[in-house]
Amino acid sequence: MLDRLTIERLTTLAHGGPIVVALSGGGDSSALLHLLADRLGAPRLRAAIVDHALREGSAADAKAAAQRAQAAGVVTEISTLHWPAAANRSQRSARERRYTALCAVARAHGARVIALGHTADDQAETVFMRAAAGSSWRGLSGMAALASAPLWPEGRGIAVARPLLSARREELRAFLRDRRLDWIEDPANANPGYERVRVRERLRMLSDAGFDPMRLAHLAARLRAIADATDAAAGVLIASAASFEADRITVARDAWSAGREIRRRALSALIDAAAGAAREAPAHAVARLDARMHAADFRGATLAGVRIAASRQSFVFERDRGALEGRAGGAAPLAPLRLIAGIETVWDGRLALTPRDGDFVAHAAMPEPRLVAGAGERHGGGVAKRWLLAERAAHALNQQSKQD
Repeated sequence: MLDRLTIERLTTLAHGGPIVVALSGGGDSSALLHLLADRLGAPRLRAAIVDHALREGSAADAKAAAQRAQAAGVVTEISTLHWPAAANRSQRSARERRYTALCAVARAHGARVIALGHTADDQAETVFMRAAAGSSWRGLSGMAALASAPLWPEGRGIAVARPLLSARREELRAFLRDRRLDWIEDPANANPGYERVRVRERLRMLSDAGFDPMRLAHLAARLRAIADATDAAAGVLIASAASFEADRITVARDAWSAGREIRRRALSALIDAAAGAAREAPAHAVARLDARMHAADFRGATLAGVRIAASRQSFVFERDRGALEGRAGGAAPLAPLRLIAGIETVWDGRLALTPRDGDFVAHAAMPEPRLVAGAGERHGGGVAKRWLLAERAAHALNQQSKQD
């Protein structure tokens, strides 16, 4: 049931360290935990349980899942989410908070990989939903077997692996029944208020009518191979054409040559890097910018908080000052960020700062933040700095940066 190639890549990436297993207590993640324990040994695993605290009984379910993991010999940790009164409790917000908690557990244990229990059925549902939303071919490639953690900067240096993407949901439950192992059925899986639950029912109806939902999963696998090859080629293009210099990226115009899809993936990654962005710039906006950059009269543009300047020899990507420091009557400046002595903190998604001899507050400024300690201003002599632009570009392309 475990995909052999994904397991090989997962263990290589882990560098002999622990592997975090995202455990909900449901059938898929429970089966994943036991299958990985069989394959890699329970001492190698760390079970991370996230209690979303959005329904009555979630804490009891989290405790039950923890007890079962511990009975299997796996070190287990429960992270409980806390929601301020006015917090957005949407599925998207819950997902982001869940991944933030999982990455925090991974970082605390020195783990570089988080294993997720997504199945072939989940893949088919994902493709169905994205197709209904009018997704591009890349969206229809679904979930990757191995990818960068889907958030920044919390997920830097951490990958997510999905070793069960070729396994069926019922196959995993049969495995658990054979082992006489229990699992938890989340009541949300029967709530038609959730899109995935409605899609699951539609696919069941289509299956009854003779359509095999696995055709969608197979489509995703074929498109994923193309997406991965495109990302790899975009990484090669960046390595050959771009240089990362502190807070800016310079691209040689005469080396910026590749197929359209490759070029646009590379461009998207560079914009993510220069902005320190948590999410990619809209694909349609990147496509328009790509077309403009190849015009003879292109002199510059701004997109997603990045300013691109052009000369005859190069393109230069750097943070847009107005997006960082604010604009009169427009966007507010980046909020001040407190820096604690001895703790690395990422400022603006682009710069890792670690105070050595006291606390500081970082204020928005170009090219790097103005650092204030106590009543007087400091110029950063007591703060270690590391620019993350190359790492952010690699993260966007699901690659390991040279700094890892």
